[in-house]
Amino acid sequence: MPRSTNKFINTIDECLTNGVRSGIFQVATEDGSLNGRQVTIAGRQVVNFGSCSYLGLEMDDRLKQGAIDATLRYGTQYSSSRAYSSCHLYEELESLFYKIFDNNPAVLAATTTLAHVAAIPILVQNDDLVILDHQVHGSVQLAAQLAKAQGTRVEMIKHNRMDMLETLIAENPNKYNRIWYMADGLYSMYGDFAPMKDIVYLLEKYHNFHLYIDDAHGMSWKGNNGNGYVLSQIPLHPKMVLTTSLAKGFGTGGGVTVMSDKEMMRKILTCGSSYTFSGPVQPPMLGASVASAKIHLTEEIYTLQNRLKHKIDLTKAIIDQYDLPLVYPSDSPIFYLALGLPRTGYNMVKRLLKEGFFTNIGIFPGVPVNCTGLRLPITNGHTDQDIKNLLEIFHYHFPKVLEEEGITVDKLSASFKAPFTQTKKHFAGATLFNKQDAFHVQHETTIKKVDPEVWNKLLGESNYDWEGCRFMEETFCNNEETENNWRLHYLIIKDLSDKVVLATFFTELICKDDMIAPSSVSEQVEEVRKKDKYYLTSKVIMMGSLITEGNHLFLDRSHPLWKTAVLEMLRIMNEVKQRSGASMLQLRDLHSSDNEMADFLIQEGFIKVEMPETHSVPDLTTWHTEDEFMKRLSGPNRWHFRRKILDNKHFFNVTVLADEQKQREGRIDEWYGLYSNVKGKSLAINTYGLPRRYFENIARHPSWEVIQLKLKPEYAGHEPVVALGFCYRSAQNNYAIVLVGLNYEYVVSHGSYRQTLYQSILRANALTCNRHYMGMDAAIEKQRFGVDVVSKSVYIQADDNFNLELLATVYSKK
Repeated sequence: MPRSTNKFINTIDECLTNGVRSGIFQVATEDGSLNGRQVTIAGRQVVNFGSCSYLGLEMDDRLKQGAIDATLRYGTQYSSSRAYSSCHLYEELESLFYKIFDNNPAVLAATTTLAHVAAIPILVQNDDLVILDHQVHGSVQLAAQLAKAQGTRVEMIKHNRMDMLETLIAENPNKYNRIWYMADGLYSMYGDFAPMKDIVYLLEKYHNFHLYIDDAHGMSWKGNNGNGYVLSQIPLHPKMVLTTSLAKGFGTGGGVTVMSDKEMMRKILTCGSSYTFSGPVQPPMLGASVASAKIHLTEEIYTLQNRLKHKIDLTKAIIDQYDLPLVYPSDSPIFYLALGLPRTGYNMVKRLLKEGFFTNIGIFPGVPVNCTGLRLPITNGHTDQDIKNLLEIFHYHFPKVLEEEGITVDKLSASFKAPFTQTKKHFAGATLFNKQDAFHVQHETTIKKVDPEVWNKLLGESNYDWEGCRFMEETFCNNEETENNWRLHYLIIKDLSDKVVLATFFTELICKDDMIAPSSVSEQVEEVRKKDKYYLTSKVIMMGSLITEGNHLFLDRSHPLWKTAVLEMLRIMNEVKQRSGASMLQLRDLHSSDNEMADFLIQEGFIKVEMPETHSVPDLTTWHTEDEFMKRLSGPNRWHFRRKILDNKHFFNVTVLADEQKQREGRIDEWYGLYSNVKGKSLAINTYGLPRRYFENIARHPSWEVIQLKLKPEYAGHEPVVALGFCYRSAQNNYAIVLVGLNYEYVVSHGSYRQTLYQSILRANALTCNRHYMGMDAAIEKQRFGVDVVSKSVYIQADDNFNLELLATVYSKK
């Protein structure tokens, strides 16, 4: 699979692998046996606050004996698809579920994920609409992709936004046979609930509206006979399908699907892929599940529920007593305490582990990247003293972690959009981060206030040298289109001896969220933008800009304070972000292979996303003729150069337009038209079109020149301009082809695009430039010129990850 289609997966991998390297994830226990309360990690026994077995049934002797008896009677497995035959324990267990779920039919799957995979493609048809809650479990989203593959439209709404849900329903009253909303009953990160009463209102109001709800974390600890949170709030609605998990509060394993439509249930069991082709729940787990179901059908289940409720109430009371930053107060057994950045979460988890408590954190993609927190599930396996001790220790370490990591409660409040009023009062003194100022900082909003010689020495390698920045300032202001009005910031950070540690520039602008998404994704999004121009866009604070390429960050990595300087840069960028109303930071064009920087930024709450590779021609002064240039190429590229470049040179008259030649009347219209041809066809890097002023300023600016290719009269009857290369020569004597304009009638037949690239290389060579930057797109064509290829990444920190997940889930495949 091409790397571009795996960007979202690679981003998740970077974030979670960082946690693995930090010793936070994929931790192995070392116990010879378990007791439901403690685990052994790195040779030390600690209290386990990472379990979702809310009622503690996994250690019940009756469940253990059920598994043993079933194993002795039926063996370790019954290796047959249910399509052929099944162990009779299935019938016994499903008859018990019938009673647990208020006399509604229930069917068992090996896992909840397989239950979704079986049910959703059967329930949902290609003339239906699926609406996903942003935070619905990943297993539901996976199964929804199967429905999408068969032609079903899939949309996504922000978490629990019933106004967005009703808008989508009301906009499509007769277009779809059924409209499905897919959500969780209890959400596994923040511990908040689906608004069941509001959903029932919509079920009653709209005849074709249906609900598919996953109550995995609501099972057992709530509801009549432990049938879950959802059914504790509403009865099973005729237009509702309920799924739940046996691997949480129920104490065993497997997934259950419940609905009132017996015929549809039969069809799912008969045709659902995971029932037809996958293995069954094996006898030991069936035996344990039968034992658990029998407990659920006795009064004992309410004793277990009440025991847990006591522990939930105790946890809430202590959190209130200590004024800890609880993100979502609720009556669920899941508590989420705000910590903000991943590194803050790592710090707290490590401290708690040393104190004897194993805990988990929520991190991207489960939560927005700067909303890391301690995810604290409470179970009957914990003693009251365990809960008191953990929260007392958290209370003790919380201000120390904040101080050590330079985080304030105000910053937590901004990240989570929660007031944390009492937390601010309680920890007001402790959350101040006092550190002697180590830098002299120059922060300007016009390049005119920056010394040209200093700037060009630090950042003069490409079209963001001093003159290039002046060009951008003059171009991206007072334009009619909002997206073409930018505000530039220039930042130079020196130590106290006036040595430059860091320099960069960054831009406030409107940016398309699918800028570096696969073209197939942008094609779909652009269809929506025909009606809503600013659909899936964000106001961004971007290091560099949309029209520059290269190293936008000067950083002296030999300086002992380089990381502190980066933190100061981020602080300033975040201040600008807050003042401007932006919702995202982007640090562009950092080297993908820089693992030290990756680890550092990921722990600062950034996610790493691959960008298209960049291409440049080095060593321009080492060759002087076409033969010498060709000798630098590999065998296949030499053949291509001779046949596709040299053999087509005779078609063109090539002129380099500079100074007054650029300003000839009527030329700007021609330039803009040929540029627009290219912009209209290219979605590989999806940005808004440049303003006409951009080309007007190229005509006036001395650092820009235009390579013009005209077709000779003998090949066209006249002399049309068929290709343009808009090129910039920087203060450090580098050359860059920034844009091209093309008449597509001649691209295939005469090789005009390839010829433009080659002519730009010849021009850079003639000017004895050091390096020629050729941009990101059209990788195959550029790599045939023997270019250096560098993998670059953008690091993103967004207020929430809704738009990113919308692109990855809804638009990832047609």
